[in-house]
Amino acid sequence: MNKLLTILGTKRLFDCRSITTRIAADGKDVSKNKQYENRITLIGSDNSVSITDLKNAQNLSTRRDLKLVKIQDADSKTRRPVYKLMTNAQYHDEELSRRKEKKAASDSNTLKGQKLMTISSKIADHDILTGCKKMGKLLEKQYEVKVVISGDESEHAKLERIYTIIEKNLKTVGKVVQLRTKGNNMRFQIVPIKDKTDQSKVEATSGQNNNNDNNKGPL
Repeated sequence: MNKLLTILGTKRLFDCRSITTRIAADGKDVSKNKQYENRITLIGSDNSVSITDLKNAQNLSTRRDLKLVKIQDADSKTRRPVYKLMTNAQYHDEELSRRKEKKAASDSNTLKGQKLMTISSKIADHDILTGCKKMGKLLEKQYEVKVVISGDESEHAKLERIYTIIEKNLKTVGKVVQLRTKGNNMRFQIVPIKDKTDQSKVEATSGQNNNNDNNKGPL
């Protein structure tokens, strides 16, 4: 009888044994996928690709005296973050490349806004030069300057003269665009010169115009 009870007890012990599951603090089962949440795609300093976990990659970078750099949050196909092991030289080159890209992106969108300057045809030459200094400072701060020169119908020559003074005094820091005359007003924008290439183009155009004027014979 005792043997029978022992056999039955042993059988119950095996019958009650269940598959081991991981349980979180809140009592819920931890998904098996959780163990893969730290898996990453690792690119070695020799551009070899492997799949590992973040902790192992960190240990590897310490042992080999390399820098572990995250280069992509999540790959579109694998949905794993991408890290790369870099030497100091590679890391330095990567930083320079990122700075250049950041600067290029910044240069393509440098305008901080637009400022309006309204000038009367009756303005004195001294006040025109004072206005040019103000516009020059705005251009250096990467503002676009919109200029409106107003006058009477009979004062078109004065408008042209004021425009010429402004264009001449600001050609090293700004470029005139969209020049147009509407009614009694002359309107144009001056945009900052982004680099030396733009400035060279302006100076070349200005020099060409001066040569053309010099080549003109007497009327």
